[in-house]
Amino acid sequence: MSPSLDAIVLAGGRSTRFGADKCLAVLDGETLLQRVVDAAHDAGAGRVVVVGPERPLRAHPPVIWRRERPAFAGPAAAISAGVDAVGAEEVVVLACDLRHPRAAVAALGAVPEDADAVVPIDDAGREQWLAARYRTDALRDAVRVRGDLTDASVGSLMRTMACTAPRVPPDHVSDVDTRGDLHEAGGRAHGARGTEDDMADSPTHLTPEDLDTWVAAMRDRFDLESDAVPTAEVLGLARDAAHAIARPAAPLATFVAGFVAAREGGTRADIAEALAALSELADDWEGQD
Repeated sequence: MSPSLDAIVLAGGRSTRFGADKCLAVLDGETLLQRVVDAAHDAGAGRVVVVGPERPLRAHPPVIWRRERPAFAGPAAAISAGVDAVGAEEVVVLACDLRHPRAAVAALGAVPEDADAVVPIDDAGREQWLAARYRTDALRDAVRVRGDLTDASVGSLMRTMACTAPRVPPDHVSDVDTRGDLHEAGGRAHGARGTEDDMADSPTHLTPEDLDTWVAAMRDRFDLESDAVPTAEVLGLARDAAHAIARPAAPLATFVAGFVAAREGGTRADIAEALAALSELADDWEGQD
């Protein structure tokens, strides 16, 4: 019987070389983040934990959002934040910017009995720690032994593990570091699902840190609880409306969602129901002639 599987997707970087939030860059009609999340679900992950600022994703199957502390503390710290939220026997750890995430996951079989991890090796002989599969208990032990992981390298976290190291084709583990990489892969640095949001509408690029800061400022201004703003769901509705109808439909849809939720009582369940209903309406609208 195959071991149970969860996934940790690392999506908390600054995307400095890319110049914008590359999680939302589009390749083959989906954001890079959505492609990796889908690959994890398709591989049988029962629970997918995304470590990073909340971003728009399809509502089903759901994901669990976590954040490394402090923010932008690096991938090792992100793994530490994510591993506490998984419960399966094994876990795949995937970078959010893999070009071919399904191929990356397919290259990873179950961890052999005499090993702690399956860590592929690229054609240059480098371990691909962020496209690998681990025994969950071994990963937790490594995190506990290492202690503070702020700005630590992933290699320093994993070095004590017994790893099998299959050689894989370069395209199985290649990633998107720059806009040139994205262009080479056939994608574009636009918003989710082809909304033509190429970040040219504002004088500065919105980073995940900027978005977190803005949401926190709104919460402080109106004395809202820390989880009062369902960022990913609101962004998902805006994406769906912009894609299915037109970009001006996005703010109108989110306004109506807030209005309807308030009319019904304003609970978190009311908000979730209004967002889901309007996303469904947008999906139905897209299918109309």
